Amino acid sequence: MPNNNLMLAIALGLLAAACAPQIGGGELNSGPDAGQGVTPVAPAICDEAVSITFEQRKVIPDIMLVLDKSGSMGDPLVNNNSTSKWDVMRTAVASVVSNNGDSVNFGLMMFPWTTDCRDGEVRVAPQINGVGPILQEMNSTSPNGKTPTHQSLARARDYFDSQPVNPDGRIVVLATDGLPVCSSIGESVSVIQSLLQRDIKTYVLGFGFGNVDISGLQSMATAGGTAQVYSADSPSQLNVALDSILGDVTVPSCDFALTQTPANDSDIHVRVNGVELGRDAANGWSYDESTKTISLLGAACEAVKQGGASGIEVDLGCEGTIVD
Repeated sequence: MPNNNLMLAIALGLLAAACAPQIGGGELNSGPDAGQGVTPVAPAICDEAVSITFEQRKVIPDIMLVLDKSGSMGDPLVNNNSTSKWDVMRTAVASVVSNNGDSVNFGLMMFPWTTDCRDGEVRVAPQINGVGPILQEMNSTSPNGKTPTHQSLARARDYFDSQPVNPDGRIVVLATDGLPVCSSIGESVSVIQSLLQRDIKTYVLGFGFGNVDISGLQSMATAGGTAQVYSADSPSQLNVALDSILGDVTVPSCDFALTQTPANDSDIHVRVNGVELGRDAANGWSYDESTKTISLLGAACEAVKQGGASGIEVDLGCEGTIVD
């Protein structure tokens, strides 16, 4: 999975075309044979282009890992293997949080908590580089109890309701090895829908289901706005599933902060992959003078998110002398 959230320093080519005079400009023809017209002047060009750098803003969403630690998670993932599903899950979580800890605020909830059907409890608040606290919590507990899925999702919803909204996104990742036991699938679907109404998607990961029917999980995933269940029946599949979820959640920003202030922002021109974009157009760009930030919009933004915008150019006007 590409790391789409690293700060990117990209050289911006200054386009010589911006140094051309305004359309309709020219020079009065004053010779003996002159009429009253205007003689066009060849476009002027810059003799020098000065590179400018900008930084792509980091997008850092909140992800609450809601992990099933019911008694069945203590069973081996594979027959004749002593490694439990919980141990495999702990190793996979450690890997994904370590690899993405500087670009995601990871939090941890485990369920049930203390008794069979008690809802889960947030043990680690979403934070950058939280692998240490998360592993400490996972190492200090062991699988037990039943599967209070909808109660735990409701607790995750209540937690997010009590915190400031992260504009970079809020996500729930539910990882479970079984269907709800302490409640119905319908109740879980209802809570997941209430999360989505808050613009909080729920990703559903079925772990160690084998050939068991996962249509109940599918209905939960559909309610969560993610369309599909992520399924894993081995350590490698679990790692792939978690990486796939992270790849869907962590997308590049469409905001680019300039390192210097343009002398006149009306002279700014922006190109993506060689195509000039309109300012404030549905699929163009905008400029925030207070933050010196150019934001790509609509299709241009989608191209960046999909990795299809390899060349971004911004013209800030002529930096060198004019060559007639």
